[in-house]
Amino acid sequence: MDRNVLFAHVSFTRDLSPTIIAALSSHANEQTVERGQIITLEGDPAVAMYLVYSGRIKVVRHSIEGREHILHVVEAYDHFNTVPMFREARCPATSEALVTSQLLAIPREHIRQVAQQHPELALAMLGEFANRLHNLVGLIENLALHTVNGRLARLLLQQAALAEQNPNLAPLTQAEMAAHIGSVREMVGRALKAFDAQGLIRLERGIIEIIDPQGLAAQAEL
Repeated sequence: MDRNVLFAHVSFTRDLSPTIIAALSSHANEQTVERGQIITLEGDPAVAMYLVYSGRIKVVRHSIEGREHILHVVEAYDHFNTVPMFREARCPATSEALVTSQLLAIPREHIRQVAQQHPELALAMLGEFANRLHNLVGLIENLALHTVNGRLARLLLQQAALAEQNPNLAPLTQAEMAAHIGSVREMVGRALKAFDAQGLIRLERGIIEIIDPQGLAAQAEL
């Protein structure tokens, strides 16, 4: 792991001084997690914040019935379990590796200490929290104002854009799509078949090809 590359790409550390980066790195621990491995568990003590050097991590919460809802999929040069660094020390969500991933764990108490010594870090993280809050408001709006078909269409377009940037990006399963949009696998399956019948996508052996992006974008507004 090249820590300099990692800190240079993470949104709230890229503009920090070398002194602050060195302070953060001094107590950080490198970890490799395998697919399916749980990193944080909702409600457990939050001992560290994690920066992702490589791989993919899904951050989820579960309903009382046990249904999973994906809050965020964390890619390389992103971070997770950041919020409890400055509030009650409990993990707000469960995080699980989707593929083998390399992480840099920075202990909670160390982050708090560095932030007290270097207010620039606290301000940078505050800006990041504001961005995350904006994204969560968008997620709530999406759930409240759009149908399952609309939410799925939007997700398909978002995933297609991500795949253009990263050709190695693994496609989502129908269960993962359902977790992303606050639905269940059966409804996602029916919606995909409807999109296929309308000529918006081609669905073949689990592979989804977008045929009519404009038509799919129109569905995303429903």
